Amino acid sequence: MICFEHVSKFNLSDVSIHVPEGASVGLIGASGAGKTTFLKLACGLLAPEQGYVHTMRKNPITYRSRLGSSMRVMLNDIPVLEEYNSVKSNFDDLRIIYRMSVSKFQEEYKLLADALGFGSYENEVVKALSLGQRRRAELGALLLTHPKLLLLDEPTIGLDQRAKEALRLLLTVRQKEGMALIISSHDMGEISALCERIALLDRGELTYYGGRELLLKRFAPIDTLEVTLSGPLPDLEDLPLHSFILDQNKLTLTYNSNHVSSAELLHHLLKQTTFTGVTTYKAQLADVIRQIEKGETNEFYRSKRGKQNLSGQ
Repeated sequence: MICFEHVSKFNLSDVSIHVPEGASVGLIGASGAGKTTFLKLACGLLAPEQGYVHTMRKNPITYRSRLGSSMRVMLNDIPVLEEYNSVKSNFDDLRIIYRMSVSKFQEEYKLLADALGFGSYENEVVKALSLGQRRRAELGALLLTHPKLLLLDEPTIGLDQRAKEALRLLLTVRQKEGMALIISSHDMGEISALCERIALLDRGELTYYGGRELLLKRFAPIDTLEVTLSGPLPDLEDLPLHSFILDQNKLTLTYNSNHVSSAELLHHLLKQTTFTGVTTYKAQLADVIRQIEKGETNEFYRSKRGKQNLSGQ
């Protein structure tokens, strides 16, 4: 579907990646990592300085108009709708451009307007809409023609929780129909829910491309285990812990999940003490971004609590 071969442009450096048909990829990285540049290269708005880009087996610059019927793009600096026309007028223009039958258009329009909630202001001029209202109408316009490839740059900006959930449902349905999705977002909840693959850009380099769980193990392996003690403080010296803290009867352990599991830790604790409650916290995609922004590429974080901070003794 999309193939980059040693592509360099602006801050992107020697990026090679293949996104197959029907794949869903979350493009993540700190601000300035090259996410928007990547999307503009994929849709043909930018030409690479070095390397080659193929989108749906074609050069996206040479065949941009031809690819337009199968590929839709949302970029924050390029409007999707004509701002001096009404929402409904914009959709009517799309029906004509993409040669949709009136019956098919009406069916798709009603479904999208009801789901995303832009039907209530369909006669308003786009320029007069709020950011959230405009974004809902733009997303509806992108999905109207059932594209084979959808490229989204921060699509949930301005959306309330209800609109986010509606968008997530719509995209999930379209993905089941075979649509490929590349979404760049700082909303890691959306990335986690929609994307089976993660492409991580760090200072313009593609440092990871693959499944979410492997990404967390590689870049954010530190998990947390909280235990509410009802017995004595156990001996923790022989455990491969990152840090621990005791606050009254709550013992909090942080550990590298690549070296020891929560089950192994609990088994060790049960030999020495008793407890009434257990809670585990796994690292999230947002933790990876924070790690990169701090420049901590070899270690997830250094605990502010210290290695042996035992309060309440």
